[in-house]
Amino acid sequence: MEYFDLYDKNGKQLNKTKLRTEVHRDGDWHASVDIWILNTQGELLLQRRSKQKESFPNLWEVSCSGHISAGEDSRSSALRELQEELGLDIRERELKLLFKVKDSYITNKGKFINNEHKDVYLVKKDLEIQHLKLDPTEVSEVKFMKIEDLKRHIETHDKTFVPHDEGYKKLFEYLATHGKENKKL
Repeated sequence: MEYFDLYDKNGKQLNKTKLRTEVHRDGDWHASVDIWILNTQGELLLQRRSKQKESFPNLWEVSCSGHISAGEDSRSSALRELQEELGLDIRERELKLLFKVKDSYITNKGKFINNEHKDVYLVKKDLEIQHLKLDPTEVSEVKFMKIEDLKRHIETHDKTFVPHDEGYKKLFEYLATHGKENKKL
């Protein structure tokens, strides 16, 4: 059983925990992480969510993402998720916190309510997709995509991508203002 720490809508911790299933049933605010992996060719790693996922099954999204468990900090959660979903061992110093964002949506005919405070990280790393160890309950496949191509998919509201509107907007702003710096590993 997985427990989450609860927050108010402004991100203040409430010093309460609740079961994951209850959090998503009731729409409680909780914390999560997104981790983008960027290579030196200016490509972002995307994952296709497993068909078994409760929300947005089989859609493309951020390289790696997950909830922050009760009592866990954001960085530890990001490192854990990278290991669990992709089989990647990343050092903490490789994680760069880009920004924080709120993400809110309702899926599954109102049965899955998601209200998250997200820490969004960037990892600059060249890696070979075939060396990743994907968790089939989380991820069905991965691919690299040029930043410009991803931006075009998002701007045209491509329905094959998880709708993280504010997160994508902030990511593209960051990448546009740090373009040359992002080519270096």
